Amino acid sequence: MDDAAPSRAVLRSEYRFLSHLNRATSAAKALVDAVADNVPNISGRPISLVDFGCGGADIPVRFLKQAAERGWQCSFLCTDRNEDALEIGQAYVLSSGDGKLGSGPSFQVVDLLVADKTLGARSFDVAHASLVMHHLDDESVVVGLRAMASVARELVVWNDLIREPIGVWVAQLCTITAGRELRHDAAASVRRSFTMAEARAVAEAAGLLNIHVRRMRGARFVLTGVPGPLQMPLGGRPLARAQDICFSYGARKILSKVNFVARSNDLVHVTGANGSGKSTLLACMVGALKPSAGQAWIDRTALLPGFHPQEGGLFSVLSVTANLESAARLAKVPSAQRPSAVMRGLSDFGLQLHASQRVDRLSGGLRRRVALACAMIHSPSILVLDEPDAGLDSGGREALVRAIEAVLVRRGAVILASHAPSWLHDQPSFAKRVEVCL
Repeated sequence: MDDAAPSRAVLRSEYRFLSHLNRATSAAKALVDAVADNVPNISGRPISLVDFGCGGADIPVRFLKQAAERGWQCSFLCTDRNEDALEIGQAYVLSSGDGKLGSGPSFQVVDLLVADKTLGARSFDVAHASLVMHHLDDESVVVGLRAMASVARELVVWNDLIREPIGVWVAQLCTITAGRELRHDAAASVRRSFTMAEARAVAEAAGLLNIHVRRMRGARFVLTGVPGPLQMPLGGRPLARAQDICFSYGARKILSKVNFVARSNDLVHVTGANGSGKSTLLACMVGALKPSAGQAWIDRTALLPGFHPQEGGLFSVLSVTANLESAARLAKVPSAQRPSAVMRGLSDFGLQLHASQRVDRLSGGLRRRVALACAMIHSPSILVLDEPDAGLDSGGREALVRAIEAVLVRRGAVILASHAPSWLHDQPSFAKRVEVCL
């Protein structure tokens, strides 16, 4: 639940549903398999686990029973930020008690985001979280995974919902007989959840190593990763990823397994000869083209990417102002903010004197400025630029540099293709570059 202090009645209703869901999706077995596959000598030594957001404690109970059948010696700490949740979990343990549980799990109130400070570094062999992260904002997911990685000595296991259209329908169907609040929460949980690529990206940002993600039953995934060094600097948040992107026009192959990650503060510089596929790659990244194989991913929590194509992208018979207004609507700028966004675009790119002119009556350099202003109209976190410097005079190039710097200052990312990159190398603020050669 998103509410920090839900009622006991709501908690009990949710945990009953989750217990059935966890059983149907074999969530405990997924944890058992993850530990068996990734923790060496599991049968010859005691293993300690900590569970974050343990809910009704059904996964720890089922895990301990299955572990006992394998002859493992396991201790299990169940944690949650809510004392009522822990009391419900303790009651479930008492009702489920048998010889296979041993001493059973213990319980402690812990906030996942500061778990490393509460429990201590490297205090457990395995850290596990189930159906917790989709209740957090994107930055907090990275913080939470990093806290888990700090607590764990050997393995981090995270399982959660996969975000896909059918998942909302399934969530609503599964909770059709439940209360209104639970039905709403189930559907909202799927909408806030993750694709498998997104889960991998935030795990990378949290510093996990040897990351593996696989699909479970019931539109869920399980992710495993090895904790990185405790003092490992926090990597920039991944904002865009090209993963084995291929593209062909008929029998003509343009792109073949292109890979890169654009993190916050990164400037990705795409280079290559004419016809090497630079424009095609950028169009795939923003969704204008679909790769023949592989995947182009952009952070779902970021604003729509700002896109500057090599050619076109403007309504030639409309005025500069009308083009900016149209760009603002397409970028979903709230109506109350559009006038100020348009004025800012005119000012930032030196277009005030040309505001009422039709675009097809402007010079090539001025049209390029208008296209850049349209790409920046919503102050995007991700900016994709195809030959943005072509035809620009010194004033236009200065405006372009300021626009790129503004994105990087906001901890965004820029993906850029340019035939004459010398102007990039002259900018100290562009030092954190990722070079992609096609």
